[in-house]
Amino acid sequence: MTTVTVTRKSGHIYKVKASGHSGYAAEGSDIVCAAISALTQGAVLGLKKVAAVKVTESESEGKLEFEISEYNDATDAILETMLLSLKDISESYPRHLKTEDIKND
Repeated sequence: MTTVTVTRKSGHIYKVKASGHSGYAAEGSDIVCAAISALTQGAVLGLKKVAAVKVTESESEGKLEFEISEYNDATDAILETMLLSLKDISESYPRHLKTEDIKND
C-alpha cells in the first residue's frame, strides 16, 4: 500500500510524503502507482514552474518527499488539487492508497 501524508501549517499544505508500493499490479503495469506518481511529481513541477516557490525534495525507491517554505494562493491550489485527486483514487482503490492529512499548528 502507498501512503500519502500531507502536513499543514496554518491550514496550508507545506509538506508531502508518499511512501510504499501500491501493490495493485506488477511494476510497469501498476496504474495506481502511475497515477500517484503523476499527481505528486506534477505538483512538484507546478510548485516550481507555476507558483515559482522553492521546493526541497527527496526521492528514493518507493518514496517521494517534498516541502515548501512559503505558501500562497497558487501553492494552495496546486496542493489541494493534488490531495483531492489522491483522495478520489483512494476511494476507488482503498487497499492500495491511503491518504493522511495532518494539522501541525
